Amino acid sequence: MPRIASQCLALIVSVAFALNLTATGPLPPDTIGASPRAPGRVDRAFTTLPQQRPAAGSFTVALPIGPSIRGVDLAPQLAAAPSPPIVNLAGPRGSLTLPAPPRISGNGPPMPGTLVAQTERLDIYVGIHTFSPEQVAEVAPLLEELLRLNEERFGTTLDRRISLAFYRTARAPDSDTRGIAYTEEGRAEVFYQPHGSIDRAVMVAAHELAHHLQARRYGPVVQKRADLLLLEGQATWITGRLWLARYRAASWRERARQIEANGCPLRLLQITGYGTNNAYELWASFFDFLVERYGMEKLDELYRSSASREPGSADYQGVLGKPLEELADEWRAWVRG
Repeated sequence: MPRIASQCLALIVSVAFALNLTATGPLPPDTIGASPRAPGRVDRAFTTLPQQRPAAGSFTVALPIGPSIRGVDLAPQLAAAPSPPIVNLAGPRGSLTLPAPPRISGNGPPMPGTLVAQTERLDIYVGIHTFSPEQVAEVAPLLEELLRLNEERFGTTLDRRISLAFYRTARAPDSDTRGIAYTEEGRAEVFYQPHGSIDRAVMVAAHELAHHLQARRYGPVVQKRADLLLLEGQATWITGRLWLARYRAASWRERARQIEANGCPLRLLQITGYGTNNAYELWASFFDFLVERYGMEKLDELYRSSASREPGSADYQGVLGKPLEELADEWRAWVRG
């Protein structure tokens, strides 16, 4: 479910939302529903990813971290490690292997630009004055891999092809937006300059694809009114393994501790003033706490109870038996405990 925009050691998420569109960028006051092209919602994410190619019938994701990934200097954000470790995504070998899903036939919605690649479930386009067609085609298998990783995490799979396009930043709703997911239309857009980081763009795309999985799981009516805290917290949680690796955090609980240690309060409401990166990650931590405490079935019920995009609009009392304020207190104790 971007640009480097956090006040407290963040490189990951900035936002602006509305109805069923997901766009990547910070949350200015009037961003909700402000897209000049279509109603929707906005999200952002940043991470540097290694490029790997799957063997036939399966894929493996093993994420090396350290002071440099693919030649990008991470020293300002991460302390240098003696040797780059491998993030253990699943199992002792630090990799996750899943069978390749069946190909969804047909085509996704047509989009402006050139169709440069088709994976099992994605049609990938590129416009002008952004990454080259060769760059985008090269990361197409990785995008499919990350989608499968999201599906494995969330327990929901796509049932239709999604069209994903890379465009220049001038096409974005505003200067801060880096990604938009039009969940009802089955498409997503990512906005970067030619000299931008293709790795970060890939992570933005993975985050936007997480919103398509939400729409698949809950349906368009629920998705349009989803509580922003749950909407973005869950989408960040879905793609969180790679994000957490960026900070060498073993869990969302640990990541919340890191954020607090950098001077940001553990708040759920009115937190965007401390940076939307922090808001997304703290919401993901809260979602992780709720999953651990109540289970995903209850969280599905809570998500469906949302009354509006307003953070905290879901029926926490009715579904979980406690108001949001009490749950927030328990979450803070869980983080610090």
